[in-house]
Formats: sequence, structure tokens, C-alpha cells
Amino acid sequence: MTSASTPVAIAGWGQTGPLAEDLRSIPEMVLDAVQATLRNAAMGYEDIDAVVTASVDVFDGMTASNIAVTEVVGAVMKPETRIAADGLCAAIHAACQIRAGAYDTVLVVAHAKPSMSDFYELTKWALDPIFLQSLGIDFLTFAGLQAAAMAAEDKDAVERWAGLAACRLADASGDGKSPGSTEILQSALVTTPLREKMCAPLADGACACVLRRGDDSSPGRKEIRLSGLGHDLAANFIGDRELTESAGLERAAARAYADAGIKQPEDEIDVAEPSVAFAHEEELFVQSAGISDNTIISPHGGLFAGNVPIVAGLSRLTAAAEYLRRNNDLRAVAHGSWGPAGQGQAMVVLENAIP
Repeated sequence: MTSASTPVAIAGWGQTGPLAEDLRSIPEMVLDAVQATLRNAAMGYEDIDAVVTASVDVFDGMTASNIAVTEVVGAVMKPETRIAADGLCAAIHAACQIRAGAYDTVLVVAHAKPSMSDFYELTKWALDPIFLQSLGIDFLTFAGLQAAAMAAEDKDAVERWAGLAACRLADASGDGKSPGSTEILQSALVTTPLREKMCAPLADGACACVLRRGDDSSPGRKEIRLSGLGHDLAANFIGDRELTESAGLERAAARAYADAGIKQPEDEIDVAEPSVAFAHEEELFVQSAGISDNTIISPHGGLFAGNVPIVAGLSRLTAAAEYLRRNNDLRAVAHGSWGPAGQGQAMVVLENAIP
């Protein structure tokens, strides 16, 4: 029987980066991530039934950017789907393919290389060409508008975001060292009210994972399963959304929790890996995802270790899986976001399962 109740497990994962600049070509970078993933999963290309990739043409500067990596992801003469959104959406698509009974094993790959160009300048092309592109605004502008709307309702918000950024930068450093809140508040103003060090640094990278149909035939073997899936797409026009909240994330999280049978996320989620590219987004995530103060958030700094667009959500999935692999009896959530001011939202619930 194949349905939403069909277990989907993550068999292995790997990534390259994040690096401020990866001097390799995109295919070389992706090949490294795929080979690391297959080693981690103890599989070969011959074990993969289908491939789902995530990339965006305009960011790679080419038409059909997935064509550049067809060979290295093993998609020659094999089913491949390309998702032009965050990599977590690619993982959700792959999980749905497995639930539907189309395939037993799917390789998911996401890549981006913002060092090749001015990334935020390119994001202007994702906006409406008539009403928005003519204003010269980009995703960074939208992040500033959202943060300004939140700060207008809370005079202490900016100082609090500086503290959050300091914590995440310390977690990402590996040695607990980071700029203090004062230094963060004195860093260059990027877009009012966000300072440079409140923004996760852009980075190059590729990330991959293998999803497979869960196997109940090996008693005592721990599996990490994707037990809940959810995504949502809000209105593109900034004026059509309430920027001080994320209704899209609330809907995506509600769907993921319902899919996983979670009724009280504040009591049932142990660790969260959100895609937080700007410090204020962490508060939006906590508020919209319904998690408690006891939930561990981004234990290794999340995207403040390096924000690879498109890869971000998939990297959060593999970070959550790695955390679960090292800990027992835990449930985690991974989050992906894309588009202006978090227009697109995705959530996946992961859990340790012992058949």
C-alpha cells in the first residue's frame, strides 16, 4: 500500500560548502555533494530510481540550469524533475513521489553559486515586471520593509535581533566567538533597519540527500523518517500581505504537523532548523511555527554559517537529520523559505523511528 502513511526515510546526505566563493564549476561542486551523499547512504547511482533537482535559471545565468548537472546527478536516461524553488520543496516533491508509489529511492540535489554575480540584483527579475521591477527593489529591500514593519510595533526589536545574530554567529563559528551585539549594531546599514551582521552571509554550495521508502523489515534499526510535509505560497505583491506575521508559514507548518499527527508542536518538537537569512526572521519562525522556548533552534548557527540560496532549506533538512542521527527519541522540523519577504514557505517534520 502506498499513501501518506507510507514511511519515507532519509538514507544519506552530503554537501559542499558553504563557502564564500567556491572556485569550482557548478557541475564539479554538485558532483562532490552527490558523491558524498551516496557514500553516506552506502549506495551507488544504480540504486537511484529518480532524481529531483532544485536550481534557478536566472541565478545560474543559463537556460534550464539543471541541464548543466544532468550527468553528475545521474539523471541520464533516468526520470528527473527540476524544482525552481527552495531545495526543501524538492525534498517534499521526492517524498510525495515515494508516497505515491512511483519510486522507491530518489536523489534530491540543490545548488547555487551567488559569488558568480550580484545575487540581490538578480532577485529583481523575480518580481512583477510592470509594477515592481520599475521601482528598482529586490529581495533585500523586501527584507528591510518586513523588519521595519516589525520594528515599528516593538521599539526593542532591533537590539533583540542583534542579540539573536550574535548567538547564531557564535554557534556557527565552532568556538563560540562572534561579534557582540554592540558591534553588530554598529556594522554597516544594509537596508533599514537591518545591519550587515544581522544578515546571514551569502555563500556557494550544493547539498544532496537520498530519500527512500521506509523499511519495516529490520527490527531494532533506527530510521530517520520524513513524517510530515507542508508548503504554502503567499501573494507576490508585498501590499497584499501582513508583514509582521507569516500566514504562509503558519499554513505550511499546520499541514506538516497534521501530516505527522502532531497536535501540540510546542511540546513535541525538540529541535528546529529554520531558514533564517535575516535575524528578524527567526522571531517570525518561532511565532508562526508554534514551537516553545524549550525547542533547540539552529544548534550550529543555521544559515549564519553561510546562506546558500535555493540550497538553504535542503541544508536545514540534512542538518536536522544529522542532529537526529546523533540523538535518540527526538523529533525535529526543517524549514525552507524563498521569494520576497518569505513568499514561499515549506516545512518538514523528521523523527527517529525504530521499527
